[in-house]
Amino acid sequence: MPFFTHFFKFCINKLMEESVFNKFKQQLEDEGLEANSKESRDWFLDKIREIAEERIDRNSFKRKLPVAANYFIGRMYTFWYNPKGRLELPYYDRFPLVFMLEQYKGGFLGLNLHYLPVDLRQKLYYSLLPRATQSVFTDRTRLKIDYQYLLGKTFLRWHRPCLKRYTYKQIIGKVALVPAYEWEVAVHLPTALFRKAPESRVYKDSRILARKPV
Repeated sequence: MPFFTHFFKFCINKLMEESVFNKFKQQLEDEGLEANSKESRDWFLDKIREIAEERIDRNSFKRKLPVAANYFIGRMYTFWYNPKGRLELPYYDRFPLVFMLEQYKGGFLGLNLHYLPVDLRQKLYYSLLPRATQSVFTDRTRLKIDYQYLLGKTFLRWHRPCLKRYTYKQIIGKVALVPAYEWEVAVHLPTALFRKAPESRVYKDSRILARKPV
């Protein structure tokens, strides 16, 4: 009996792994919409409430993605994280979704999109897409962005609360690469996992920080 229980759970997890991205990509295709377009943006905006109710197994979500063999500026990564000094932090995200901006010894600076509510996350994401290195997204596509590029651009002010430094030693397990052809769905999925504060507080603080004059 334990074998069949284990096998059943394994099958369920495999289904989740295969469908977490494909579900919404298939719906987009059925609607005849091109990914990462104005039409797909509007479609996802209409679907925000439905997507927010999706039950996401984060481990299955991560297993669906390739392991990051290398790190590159402008690519998206996700991983389990246990920040140093977490007792002093007002809150933190255990499962970041990050565009890498800079690398330094022992870690990197990134944009964790989870610190924005989905409507603003969407606004920032689509504003960054013109910086993609390819018009047709592949696993080699990245964004031509770094910290200096983001500075002083009013239309990108929503990046401010997303800026976070990550230390490799505090990453738990392997880092997963989110290929560019999965970015659009990943940005909209409810995979954030905040500790010490509810999302409502995080988003309120983020709106205040983004609107502060530089």
